[in-house]
This record gives sequence, structure tokens and C-alpha cells, in this order.
Amino acid sequence: MSTKEKILAAALKRFNADGMVNVRLQHIADEAGKSVGNLAYHFPNKQAIVLGLYKKLETEQIELLREFRIVPLFDNIDRLLEAVFQHQQTYRFFYLDTLEVTRAFPDVQAEYQKHIETEVQQWLQILEFNTARGVMSPEPRPGFHTRLALQLWATSTHYMAQEMVRSTVLPGLEAYKTAVWNLLIPLFTKLGHREYEQMLQSPYDLYF
Repeated sequence: MSTKEKILAAALKRFNADGMVNVRLQHIADEAGKSVGNLAYHFPNKQAIVLGLYKKLETEQIELLREFRIVPLFDNIDRLLEAVFQHQQTYRFFYLDTLEVTRAFPDVQAEYQKHIETEVQQWLQILEFNTARGVMSPEPRPGFHTRLALQLWATSTHYMAQEMVRSTVLPGLEAYKTAVWNLLIPLFTKLGHREYEQMLQSPYDLYF
């Protein structure tokens, strides 16, 4: 690990444990085993550290989304949700405190707003692809898929924060996946219901 990577890893650990707003540069320096002066040489302020972590988050998520972009069958959607869930656990502070982070750091907000559109468009492609292959019903009115894609993004991205507000307990993977699938199930055709049940009965990790 380079010094920069050690500092980012230390910051991520402290942010996840204590919340971004509660962590000072001294805390990060102590966690990394560096002086504040050495830390400031690499990252002049907290915003630079948060932006560095966000860039890592975004790069990893872009790669993750690219892997599942080509043929989003139900199996692939479920695996995508599992991968997204694990990614969100890694960068827990960002997903729990998104509004706080983006308000405090405009550079992060600008980067994130651009990325949101990419995620919404991927959900829209998933809806259109599965409608075209007959496992989901056509949209009941113009623009329905566009609005649903935004709702799918919001649920898949902010479910952890919603559940923490309700119960202060981090949700598990199955609860997370169910929350997203519940938005899709009402669109299933008979073929879609059969495919979904088959996926539940025959876990995809046996043959992927």
C-alpha cells in the first residue's frame, strides 16, 4: 500500500465506524499511523480525502455495473443486487450519509450527480430488455418505465439508510434483494413468474 492508499483505508474505516461528520484529520492520521503533517502532504483537507474515497467507490461501481450490462436476465439482476449490496457495505458511510456528504463537499456532489444518471439508465435498460423478451408486461402508460427506473435506483441505493432510520440495525442481503424485487414482481408475466421461481429454487451460483 502506498501512503495515500493507507490514508484512504484509514479514513474509510473511521468514517464507516463513526460517521464522516464525526471524524477529524487527527483521527485519520492516528488510524493510519501518520502525523497530521504527513497526512496533509497527501490530502490537504478532509474534502480531498472524501473525494479520493468517492472516486474509488465510483470506479469500482462502474466496473460492477459494466459486468452485468449485456444480458440482464433475472439471474444476472439478482447477482448484481448481491454485488451492489456488498459494495455498499464497503463504503457504508457514503450510503448512510449521502445528503450530508454531498452538501458538505460540492466536488463529490457534482461527481455523484453525473453517476446517478448512469445507474438510472441501466435500470431502464433492464426494464426494456425484460419487457422485450416477454417476462415483464409492457409499461401501462408512457413514461412508466422511466419513473420506475428512478424508484429502483432510489431503493437499491438508499435502502440501507431507510432501514437504519427505522430500526438502527443494518439490513441483511435477503431483505435488501426482496425490497428491490418487490418493485419488479408486479410487472411479471406468467413466464416471468416461472423464471423468478426457478431462480429461487435453483441458486445461480450452482451454474454460473
